Amino acid sequence: MATDQKKEAILEAAIRRFAHFGVAKTTMNEIAADLSISKALLYYYFPDKMSLYAAVLEHIIGEGTDKQQAELEREADPFKAIDRYLDYRTEFILKYYQLLEHLKSYTPLNLPEPLQKIFGPLRARELGRVTAIMEKGQRSGEFKIDNAKKTAELYFDFLDGFRFATLAQQQNFFPDRKQFSAILKREKEFSRIFMNGLTCDR
Repeated sequence: MATDQKKEAILEAAIRRFAHFGVAKTTMNEIAADLSISKALLYYYFPDKMSLYAAVLEHIIGEGTDKQQAELEREADPFKAIDRYLDYRTEFILKYYQLLEHLKSYTPLNLPEPLQKIFGPLRARELGRVTAIMEKGQRSGEFKIDNAKKTAELYFDFLDGFRFATLAQQQNFFPDRKQFSAILKREKEFSRIFMNGLTCDR
């Protein structure tokens, strides 16, 4: 089996284990046993469970990205596009909740370096999506803004601030399932107010 295929097989096995049993209760021995490979070979590709977990997160974050981007680009109404963007984020979290729940082990201040390396580029990608939506509204004349990128950054910063304020009320970095539904509802309410302020027509 080629190196890329082996890594892919390891990631898929880890996703199954993490999603079913949780990250904390899964051992590297169990993942190796699922694949009928030696633990030494597993460690050759991933030196520890944290590096494997980080690779799994990177893998699932990239899943379906092109399809989602195409759908956002096809949506002509920027109000609907931002709602759909927020839906995608919550759908992803709920789909992989058991796997992502491990993030409860951390706070934003003690996030391990392998995870920090993932969330930095992820934020840049998500900001790019919001910028594209703002540019769409600007081109159509629906939004009365001079700089779509700065407007997107402002929106994103306020969204981050809202999430931070929500998370600051609890000990864990990661909310429970019910909280995500409430967060999504409030995010959409905030988005409507914010984007209404970009146009005089609504």
